[in-house]
Amino acid sequence: MRKKVKTYLKDTIWVVFFFLVTAIAFSIFQTRNIDHSVVRQLSAQTLQGETFDLEKARKPLLIQFWATWCPVCALELHSVESIAKDYPVVTVAMNSGEKEEIEQYMHEHGVLFPVINDIDGQLSRSWQVSGVPASFIIGTDNKVRFVEMGYSTEIGLRLRLWFAGL
Repeated sequence: MRKKVKTYLKDTIWVVFFFLVTAIAFSIFQTRNIDHSVVRQLSAQTLQGETFDLEKARKPLLIQFWATWCPVCALELHSVESIAKDYPVVTVAMNSGEKEEIEQYMHEHGVLFPVINDIDGQLSRSWQVSGVPASFIIGTDNKVRFVEMGYSTEIGLRLRLWFAGL
């Protein structure tokens, strides 16, 4: 009986290790074309009427590119909303329609975080975003510290924000 438990634990550890290595490799592959060393510019008006300026950020910041037509983005909405209570967050709605359409989508999903409407995708292209969701963690020096393409857990984003503040 002990041997079975030991074998089961060993096999489970190897499966988890393999999964983590695969996930990390896939993330690196997805973000391979994004230059992390560039200090990016982002100054725009949010749907809420506020002016967001990356230059004025003094804490680690999450910039989340998403779209109303993206089902994976919908899974992350409430995580981003929760993070926005503790960290500066700005999101960019990529190719998601007019202001009213995005506001209706946000109302339907019960989220209030700041949104910049990237109606033609120009801002997303300047940030080298090729798919959504895309999360950029910006350090206090306005440099990109982490990039995640695809679904990210709330705890994963929070840990990256914490590391960006060290």
